[in-house]
Amino acid sequence: MTTHPDRVAPPRSPTVPDSREARAVSTTVQELQVAVLECHVAALEQQLEAEREKRQAVVDRYERLLAER
Repeated sequence: MTTHPDRVAPPRSPTVPDSREARAVSTTVQELQVAVLECHVAALEQQLEAEREKRQAVVDRYERLLAER
C-alpha cells in the first residue's frame, strides 16, 4: 500500500439527518425545554409560598400586638 503524506483526504460532507432523526432531536429538545420550564415554575411556586408564609407571619404578629394593647 502506497501512502502519500503530502495528500489530504477530501473532506467528507456532513451527513444530514433524515426527517425522522430531525423530528426526534426536535422532540427531545422540546421535552428538555418543557422540563426546564417546569422546574422554573416549581421554583417560583416555592418562592411564592415562602413569601405568603412570611406575610402571614407578619399579619399574625401584628394581630398579637394589637391584642396585647
